[in-house]
Amino acid sequence: MFQYRKSNFAPSVAAIQKHLGAVETELEKIGRTAGRQTSAAAAAASDQIGDAISTIMSEMVDRFRKGGQAAGDQAGRLSNQALDLGAKYGSGALARVASQAEERPLLTVGVALGIGILIGAALLGSASSATRAGSGGGRRRR
Repeated sequence: MFQYRKSNFAPSVAAIQKHLGAVETELEKIGRTAGRQTSAAAAAASDQIGDAISTIMSEMVDRFRKGGQAAGDQAGRLSNQALDLGAKYGSGALARVASQAEERPLLTVGVALGIGILIGAALLGSASSATRAGSGGGRRRR
């Protein structure tokens, strides 16, 4: 039914195929070159981003360090002020107690004696309760 006949177009088709092969080869070269350039650009962008992040982190660390030093300096100043204020009030109170002791020496001795008795009673009470706890609650066995 159908017979194969050589066409007049055969040389033209072969020429077109040859040109298409050359175009395909050229496109492959262009693709490889573009891939290399894209890879190089991506690597450069990655390096730039890494450098930027490194710089930002370094600046943040420096800021935290400076903030910590400033806080330490402020705490030192506040503690010095507190010590000065405490020394001032303490020396004032000591001066008042000394003047009262000079004006009323018997009253001062009485107050000191009363405080001594209270401290002694507290110490004896805690010592006797510790002794009772160690000996089984203070019960005697028969």
